[in-house]
Amino acid sequence: MTPTSSLLAWTLLSVAIVLSPGPDTILVAGNAARRGLRAGLAAMAGIEVGGLWYMALCGFGFLSVLNAVPGLFAAVRIVGALYLAYLGYKLLRGVVKAAPADGAAKPVAIGAPFRQGLLTNVLNPKLAMFLLAALPQFVGSGPDAPLQGVLLIGITYAFGFVWLTLVALFAAKAGAKVGQSPAMRWIEGALGVAFLGFAGKLALSRN
Repeated sequence: MTPTSSLLAWTLLSVAIVLSPGPDTILVAGNAARRGLRAGLAAMAGIEVGGLWYMALCGFGFLSVLNAVPGLFAAVRIVGALYLAYLGYKLLRGVVKAAPADGAAKPVAIGAPFRQGLLTNVLNPKLAMFLLAALPQFVGSGPDAPLQGVLLIGITYAFGFVWLTLVALFAAKAGAKVGQSPAMRWIEGALGVAFLGFAGKLALSRN
C-alpha cells in the first residue's frame, strides 16, 4: 500500500496540478459560459473519461510505451497540438462570423463538449510524461506498483472532478449574465487565443 506520507504528498501535488490553468479548465469554462451548465459538465465528463484511459494504461503497464516507442510521443504531441489549434480556430472564426441572434434558444448538444474534453485529455502527452516521471517516486517498483499508480491517478482526477464542476457552475452563471452581448464575443476571442497558445506550447514541448 502507498505510505500515508506519500499519499499526502501526492494529494497536495494533485491539488496544485488541478488548480493550474490549462486546456481542461479553459475548455470547461468556455463551454459552460457559451452553451450553459450542461455543456460545461459534458466537457468535464469527457475529461474524467480521459482519466480512466490513463488509469487503464497505468494498470496494464502500457503508460511507459509512450516514452519507449521512438516517435510515438512526438506523434501524439503533434496531433494534440493540432486539435487544440483547431478548437482555437473554431472559436476565433465564430467571433469573426458571429451569427445574428434570432431570439430562439437552441437546444444544447452535449456530444461535442464531451468529445472535446475527452480528446484534449487523451491527446495531451505531457500529462502522460508527467505521470511517468512522478508516479515512480510515490509507488516504487514493486508488483503492486501499477495498482497504486491507478489509485493515485484516480485521486488526481477526483480533485479534477470537484474543481471542474465548480468552474462549470461559476462560468455558466457568468455566461448567463453576459448573454449574447459583445462581451461574449470578447470572451470567445480570448478563449480562442488561449487554445492557440496551448497548442503552440504543446507543439514546442519535448519529452
